[in-house]
Amino acid sequence: MSSQGRVVWASVAGAAVGGVLGYLYLTESGRRLLDQIEPRLDDFVRETARLRATVLKARAAARESWRSLNEIAGERPRSDWSAPPRQTSPF
Repeated sequence: MSSQGRVVWASVAGAAVGGVLGYLYLTESGRRLLDQIEPRLDDFVRETARLRATVLKARAAARESWRSLNEIAGERPRSDWSAPPRQTSPF
């Protein structure tokens, strides 16, 4: 896409976003809609944060499991970087 085409698309997108924001904040029906949407957005943000925390915990558990598996398999400790590991972590 040419730079002129990108400028046109950016202008159209900016106008659309400006129109939506203007509707939400400058009209009575937009403010009512915003009042209805806002609690749902707060819930969405809260749930997204919980999901992120869960993913981080699962990732840590997977790393710990991988470390334990390597210990059971008899791999040398990570402090010995001179030798390449026999297995690599998928995480």
